[in-house]
Amino acid sequence: MSKIYFICGFIGAGKSTYAAKLTRDINAFCFTPDEWMIPLFGEHMEREVFDARMSALTSLFDQSAERLLELGVPVVFDYGYWNREKRDQARAWAKQRGVDYEMVYLNVDFETCKSRAFARNDVRGEKSYEMTPDMLELFWSWFEAPEKDEECTWV
Repeated sequence: MSKIYFICGFIGAGKSTYAAKLTRDINAFCFTPDEWMIPLFGEHMEREVFDARMSALTSLFDQSAERLLELGVPVVFDYGYWNREKRDQARAWAKQRGVDYEMVYLNVDFETCKSRAFARNDVRGEKSYEMTPDMLELFWSWFEAPEKDEECTWV
């Protein structure tokens, strides 16, 4: 089996840029939910609907990733992993399957993330969601950076 990389960080931290470079460098397959969610379902929906659709999509990604890993293809999950519970679940998923893994945390301050997110609003197309100041403030309140005791590579 090959290795899976879990990319962790806030909106605007550079996760998708990092994931794209890593994908090219190691000839991996990358799963980025936003690149699927927006074309399939549009940008605006109730939180419960978003969560249900994201859950269905990531379940399909998990199944596909398992097969790719069996075939020897490295996999990158560009999901964000905004809290310890999600990161622990990702690590447990890999361990249950006997897959080598790495959780990569992009440690970028809120002001930089916010600036990048606003700049991206003008060029986002169907690959990222439009972000408002209120949305970023709310989402930042939900974000839990990894603790120093977590198994994580800080970038």
